[in-house]
Amino acid sequence: PAAVAVGTGVHPLGSPICLGAIVDKVLPVYGGEMILTKAAPIQAQRLLGQPAGLESYSGGESDVAVSVSATGLKGEAWHAYVTDSLDAREALPPEHVVQDCMETFEKLPLETHGESLVINCPGRCAGAGKLAGTLIYSPDSSVCWAAEHAKVIGPRGGRVVVTRRHGQNEFFGSTEGSEQSQDAPGADASYTVALPTSDVLARMSVLGPKMAFL
Repeated sequence: PAAVAVGTGVHPLGSPICLGAIVDKVLPVYGGEMILTKAAPIQAQRLLGQPAGLESYSGGESDVAVSVSATGLKGEAWHAYVTDSLDAREALPPEHVVQDCMETFEKLPLETHGESLVINCPGRCAGAGKLAGTLIYSPDSSVCWAAEHAKVIGPRGGRVVVTRRHGQNEFFGSTEGSEQSQDAPGADASYTVALPTSDVLARMSVLGPKMAFL
C-alpha cells in the first residue's frame, strides 16, 4: 500500500520494480530474480515528430496486486522477465525457431500473462507483416520485426526473449532509425522483447516441447 505501480508490461522508471513485476505476473509475491530491460528509444521520433516515449500507460492487475494507468510520463521505461523463482523450472524448453518473418506474437505458444519464451529470428525481417507499438507490441505484430524495431537484434537476426503481457488500452507507433511502427487500438494481450542472458540460454533443454518457461 505504500507504493503504487504505474503501467503494465512496460513501466516508467519511477514505478516500483518488484510491485510492477508482481502485477505483470513475472514474479510471485515471495519474490525471485529477474532481468530488467531499460526500454528507452531515445533516438526515436513519434510519427508526429513528438518526443519519444509512450503516450500513456495502461493499468493492470494480478491476483494480489494492481497498477494504475497514467498519461504524460514520456521518456525512459523498463520491463522485465524472470530468471529464477520458486515457480520457475530448472530446465527451460528449447528455443522457438521462427521460419517466416511474418510470424506474429499471437501465434507463439504463450498462453498466460508473464510467460516467456526464447525465440530465434532470421535476419532482415523489417517490413514483413505488421508492426504496431513502441516498447510493447500488439498481438498481430510480426515478432522479429518488433525485435529489430526495439534494437534487441540487428538485421542479421538472433535470439530474443518474448514475454506475454496484460492488455493495453492503445499501442503507439514510433520511428526508430529506419524502422517504423504504427498506432493501433488496444487488445487483451501485448508483448515485449528483450535480450536473453547466457544463463537463460544455458538452461534451455535440447529436447522437449516448445512451451513457455513459466
